[in-house]
Amino acid sequence: MGRVAVFVDGANLYHSIKSYYRGVLDYGVLLEAAVAGRELLRATFYIVEKQDTEEMPGSGARSFVYNLNRFGYKVRSKPLTVHESVTPEGEKTVTHKGDWDMGIVVDMMRLADHADAYVLVSGDGDYVEAVDYLQSEKGLRVEAISATQCTSQALLDVCDRHTDLGDIPELFRRSGGGPKAVGEGQQATG
Repeated sequence: MGRVAVFVDGANLYHSIKSYYRGVLDYGVLLEAAVAGRELLRATFYIVEKQDTEEMPGSGARSFVYNLNRFGYKVRSKPLTVHESVTPEGEKTVTHKGDWDMGIVVDMMRLADHADAYVLVSGDGDYVEAVDYLQSEKGLRVEAISATQCTSQALLDVCDRHTDLGDIPELFRRSGGGPKAVGEGQQATG
């Protein structure tokens, strides 16, 4: 069956869930679907955290990360960067930067000699060149899990397999969902 590594682009997943699905995503079910009976080498979940000075310990992003760890994900996080500038007209503009695209690609390259397959949980077309390289130069099978509606056609074309989030049985629960469910609207993913 081979060894598989799973890379979850948390921001991309969050926005897909928010736009196209209802309910609470079960991250344990997501990992099971990605691994699909193979030997799990590593599962990494990449998040961008909004810095909230009012956050109480044990709530919000920290609780979300704790739950992801319980499911077997290694969590990599970095803060959302906020840039403020003033236009020549004197208007204040605020932009936000926070993605893991390069970090995910670097981690994929680092593990390439140890895995037989990768599962990328993202629909972002920025990964196409990395996927193509990993397939042609490293002989890896690369699969994607994402919301088809917001997945780059180029990514769909290059991946060996694609699974729509909506096609994974029991991935979404309507409410509560018990201890394995984590809310879709967590601060840490967006």
